[in-house]
Amino acid sequence: MRSAVIRTAAGGLVVAVSSACQPAADGDRAAAPAMGYELVEGWGGAHEDMGTVTAVDVDDDGNVYAFRRDANDVLKLDADGNLLEEWDQDFAQWAHGIRVGPDGAIWTVDGQGHQVKKWSRDGRELLMTLGDYGVAGETPGRFNRPTDIAFGPDGELFISDGYGNSRVVKYDRNGEFITAWGEPGTGPGQFDLPHTIVVDARNRVLVGDRENARIQIFDLGGNLLEVWDHLGSPYGLAIDDNDRLYVADLVNARIRIARASDGELLETIEDTKAIHWVAVDGQGNVYAATPAPSISQFWDDPSEVWYLRKYRKVGNP
Repeated sequence: MRSAVIRTAAGGLVVAVSSACQPAADGDRAAAPAMGYELVEGWGGAHEDMGTVTAVDVDDDGNVYAFRRDANDVLKLDADGNLLEEWDQDFAQWAHGIRVGPDGAIWTVDGQGHQVKKWSRDGRELLMTLGDYGVAGETPGRFNRPTDIAFGPDGELFISDGYGNSRVVKYDRNGEFITAWGEPGTGPGQFDLPHTIVVDARNRVLVGDRENARIQIFDLGGNLLEVWDHLGSPYGLAIDDNDRLYVADLVNARIRIARASDGELLETIEDTKAIHWVAVDGQGNVYAATPAPSISQFWDDPSEVWYLRKYRKVGNP
């Protein structure tokens, strides 16, 4: 039996026992097969055709959006991995993050261009731009290598401003600055590369504090609520409709799946070398992306290289 240790902001400890490690009753074994995931071989085509993928997300119709780093463009695929569209607009200088917003708009995060952009659903019209292109800063209107974006209950925008700055920046739905919080460090509320960000069903802001190997949880105003240090190194975060949290852990080459409410680890998907981003569709299928900056760093055999994968959910939740 494995315990997941959750550290609160006050420094206390809460021990949550992972149900994935508890033996099932005999009757339960026969009635409810365990849930798991199977790799969909060849999904999306050969890796050399796909190209490096820094981030991935899925819309309500099950369409998949792959943000490609080498090309700095977006591929739109259907659930079977068939290419529907290739968007070649000037999305970024250095592609980093992509999210489908609550209204279906597509948001792209340009790490080295220091911008976050909102696009129409078809990727043809630029609807909003935050940040000045190529200009780094730590002011209300500028970023220093931002990484990700999340959405609040009233349309608020939360941007993890992570490689150059160590903060979260909050805007209203129209892009007007509200507040920012965070500074470099290892203490509570400090960051060492806030790399990914999501808002859960309880309106808590979960920030993947990558180099500190923890997830810090805040309220909508930036007040620290909890710190979880038992889910690996969070490169990417996603939450599904069943309140399950998916953590892309590059350091340990796995996707950790936990309850979003309390962080209890439920299961893992193994052998996800170089994983940088994770997404989940309405059926619980999981998508993993990697920009693979150095193939030899992760793979000995070039035939094992992948840039975008789909894991089909099997069994019961």
